[in-house]
Amino acid sequence: MTLKRFSRRKFLQLLATGIGVSLVYFWDKMMENALLVASRKKIVFPLTRKIVSFYRDYLVINQNHNIKVLSSHCTHLGCIINKEENGKLICPCHGSEFDLKGNAVKGPAYKPLHSYPFKEDNNDRRIIVQPTSS
Repeated sequence: MTLKRFSRRKFLQLLATGIGVSLVYFWDKMMENALLVASRKKIVFPLTRKIVSFYRDYLVINQNHNIKVLSSHCTHLGCIINKEENGKLICPCHGSEFDLKGNAVKGPAYKPLHSYPFKEDNNDRRIIVQPTSS
């Protein structure tokens, strides 16, 4: 039985690939954890007539009184989405684009934005984001 030997270059390439994959995996887990922590807080926003309202960790989409609350964190690397152009939400870091339903329409992001449950209080014209139980 003979052992196949790796060259130093091949070994370093495999090592670098392994480290890169591990970093991507752990970054993804950290982002999921950050979204989970944020989703447990009860947050109140004013109900405005704007189609897209930007808040620190949230986006409130109001299209013809059809309201949706999304995470403002891009699903690629977690950058804060702070721009809407031609009906698309645009990440400033790497140019990922999402439609107003939160679906990824242009990469590098491929996962949709996280959607949050909420209650609409029409009397006080506000939106209350509900914490999730986990």
